[in-house]
Amino acid sequence: MSSAFAWFIATVVTLPIIGWYIVYIITVKITKKKSYSIRLAADISLVFFISAVYFISYEIWNQSFLWIILIVFFIVAICFTVIHWKVANDVHLIRLFRGIWRFNFILFFIAYIILSTIGLITRIFIT
Repeated sequence: MSSAFAWFIATVVTLPIIGWYIVYIITVKITKKKSYSIRLAADISLVFFISAVYFISYEIWNQSFLWIILIVFFIVAICFTVIHWKVANDVHLIRLFRGIWRFNFILFFIAYIILSTIGLITRIFIT
């Protein structure tokens, strides 16, 4: 059982789009709400995309960029907090956290696509 769980986690970290799709399918079957399922799948799979970006960047350049990932995450949080405070003159924490989390999903999804492409190109042409 533990090897199956390890295989599942390794697959989801390596290919987080599959993890997003699995979460989406499960929540659609349970809730019957497609838009809610898309948002929930994005919220849950952000962890998979962050870990995939970390491991892909480590594999390409042989050094850890976890500090850059954390800095980007916190800069997005700071920017969203300032913008939310300027626009609403009040900070609604739930809406703020949801916006930060979903924007980071988009950011790390794009980073995953770019790093996957870079990794593929470097493995084909350089190695």
